[in-house]
Amino acid sequence: MIGVDIGTTSITGLVYNCKHKSVLVSGTVTGETEIGSGQAWERLQDPEIILRRVLQLLGQLQLQYPDIAGIGLTGQMHGIVYTDKEGQHVSPLYTWQDGRGGLAYDDARSYAGHLSAVTGTIVAPGYGLATHYYNERQGLVPPEAVSFCTIADYVSMRLTGRKSPLIEATQAAGIGGFDLQLGDFQRSGLEQAGIRLELLPEIAPSGSLIGHTPRGVPVFTSVGDNQASFMGSVRRPADTALVNIGTGSQLSVWLEDAAAAAAISAEGMELRPYPGGGALLVGAALSGGKSYALLESFFRQVIGAYTGHAPGELYSFMEWLAHSEPGPAGGLTVNTQFLGTRRDPGARGSISGISPDNFTPGSFIHGFQQGMVDELYSFYEQIRKSTDLEFTAVTGSGNALRANPALCAKVQATFGLPLLMSAAKEEAAVGAALYAAVAAGGIPGFIEAGRRLPSAAAAGASGPVHPPFSRPEAPVSPQHPPLDAETRARLMRTYGLTPREQIIRIQPGASIGPLILGLTRAELEAAAEAYPGFYKAEFDEDGRAVFIEIADPGEGYICRLPDCEADLFHTKAEELIPLLDDLSPYDREDPELGYTYRFPDLGVTFWRPIALTEADLLTEEYLALPPDILEDEKRQLYFESISVWKV
Repeated sequence: MIGVDIGTTSITGLVYNCKHKSVLVSGTVTGETEIGSGQAWERLQDPEIILRRVLQLLGQLQLQYPDIAGIGLTGQMHGIVYTDKEGQHVSPLYTWQDGRGGLAYDDARSYAGHLSAVTGTIVAPGYGLATHYYNERQGLVPPEAVSFCTIADYVSMRLTGRKSPLIEATQAAGIGGFDLQLGDFQRSGLEQAGIRLELLPEIAPSGSLIGHTPRGVPVFTSVGDNQASFMGSVRRPADTALVNIGTGSQLSVWLEDAAAAAAISAEGMELRPYPGGGALLVGAALSGGKSYALLESFFRQVIGAYTGHAPGELYSFMEWLAHSEPGPAGGLTVNTQFLGTRRDPGARGSISGISPDNFTPGSFIHGFQQGMVDELYSFYEQIRKSTDLEFTAVTGSGNALRANPALCAKVQATFGLPLLMSAAKEEAAVGAALYAAVAAGGIPGFIEAGRRLPSAAAAGASGPVHPPFSRPEAPVSPQHPPLDAETRARLMRTYGLTPREQIIRIQPGASIGPLILGLTRAELEAAAEAYPGFYKAEFDEDGRAVFIEIADPGEGYICRLPDCEADLFHTKAEELIPLLDDLSPYDREDPELGYTYRFPDLGVTFWRPIALTEADLLTEEYLALPPDILEDEKRQLYFESISVWKV
């Protein structure tokens, strides 16, 4: 199956093999899609550019895997695009970040607030119906428009040639004004507010067929991105909570009885329909990883002011600082609601309990991390009080969790449950592929889809991978002369900042450090206690490991092959491959060449999701990226995983 996730800044597509529970190939495209406007509150994107990029991805994926059984789509929720009678867009995409719904309707309420009051449902600013309501009242609906829908539903229309949108409940609820018990828009309230009901998109059952691509591949109704991420992360929905910490953060749990779920009183939480039945109860923190980014920005400003040179990212540096004070924050409490809450956008965060003992960078880091976890745990406590649900595990997802072992430890300790990291980073795209597999009849039901996910790894064992930390040799201001090497080294040791730089030897066709091919699962798990990073393994019919794959074990560790002194994860792919090719030639016929380099005589494979080169970074597409996104993209210059296997 193909799964596509149309995000706000990037689009990810992948091919998922449901039988083998694995992503066969994936790719991400980025680039400017925003349309400038004269209004500060507008957030618009070009639907045609988004469509072209989806078609580009689909072409690449189907070129490598032509035998595709279906396409599932998900993407940024809440936003809308208007369509005409031919199924073509007649407006920009008004994204979920568009603020017109938050503008004043009268002296007491915003457009979103007024619409929520009339319909008796939650229609927040950025929700499609709040955006549409403003456009209706201001005469901004295009005269050619006959309907509107989400961007994922629009793309599915264009892929199949359909002329009118067909959406399912998860996307309808994302637009707003949706009655979960009725399974339909709150039409009487919307009509009372002055919204033309004939413009509302048609709602269909989950997994309905939209049509077929020109190649004959079935395309199904798109699924909400929160629901897709849950489906692509959680193997056992009935007893597992999903914690996602990225730019924002969310706690999501599945409730089987949607009608009973509607009666649950959970302050600040939202009930969302789930494909095939039941509902997700979702608590979303607006700050999430942004809180940690705020602290990182503070450290960067201090260092920049002192040295006269702006440093690069400091997240790994902050992790080292936290390790210098491994205990809790010692009474320091951080409320991380710096951007407010959904119920109270004006709320703000706070730092309390400061004492001479905890007024340190390490304590602040611990405090911010704990505050992020506590905000999600408060939602969890509400759910436990309102239901008789018993949870046995927490599944973790999101870049902030993957990159921060200390944060993972706090989630595990606070929730009092084992934390299992989702096996795929592209959770939403995997969820879209599984959704399509159910729709195509390959999986018996949406709740059963989780069984087609690979086994999640315990956070402590998997070792979430953080990006390598490099300390640039920054020029310092004249009034702050540089430290001599001896003093600098002493201070680094004092504050626990000296990298360990332990070498992990990779023996092609045999082992990675203590992880040895031929071990049983239990033996490999025992050996992994001496291994610092993420690994996964495959076993033969006798239960012996025949394949072991690792990700970068992180700062302080160097991976090397015999007869090659290069740091395998921190040497650019276009520099590393020629060195290795001199040792043993790689497979020139591999269909994934560029992403994958397989050395058949050695029994070792190198992989990365995007075949990026230094030349690519000089193209207009990459030069137009915001600096933070460009910096993130540069990671694709290096390999993401290395595997060994029996020759």
